[in-house]
Amino acid sequence: MGHLLVRNAAYAQAHGFEHHFFNEATVDLPVYWQKVYLCRQVLAAGYDIAIWADTDAVFHDFGRGVESLFQGDEVMVGAPDNPYWDAPFNAGVFAVRGAGGIALMDRWLGLFPATAWTRTETAWVCTSEWGGIDFEQGAFNAHLFDEAVVSGALSLVDWRLLQSPFPVPGALTLHFAGEFKRNLPAYLQSILGLGPD
Repeated sequence: MGHLLVRNAAYAQAHGFEHHFFNEATVDLPVYWQKVYLCRQVLAAGYDIAIWADTDAVFHDFGRGVESLFQGDEVMVGAPDNPYWDAPFNAGVFAVRGAGGIALMDRWLGLFPATAWTRTETAWVCTSEWGGIDFEQGAFNAHLFDEAVVSGALSLVDWRLLQSPFPVPGALTLHFAGEFKRNLPAYLQSILGLGPD
């Protein structure tokens, strides 16, 4: 995924944004939940917008800035899964902003089910269904999604904008989640002129 990291950093530089790659835990939480904490901390540090991209996601359209995702008063922008799956919100790529974004991240963090996870010497372990309500995406979809959409705090965009595993027109980011990682070598070859990393 090294080439994706380089491309994401180049996208940030092209738009005058700061790029932060977190490869060490700054808080003792399962890696899935750390993204929520980190977005909250970035906003609390005074940044206008925090956009999260998993390590299997890449900024594809360098002509579009992150700020263009926000069209109204929403504090968060996200997208559903690509049609292969059925989650109404995919936490692999999303953007949050402002004090409202901090408040929403706090509520999301408050859903962390500590009793469902066991801390070992080297990792956090959960025996629940991957992506279910004990994980950050499942918890958001089960407990916050409906309210956030109805209140206008969360604006949903078409999955093709943030979650497509193919370079389709209009895609700001591509997300090579799960079995779609197999698309990555062809993407690197066609877009970056590189072979697999």
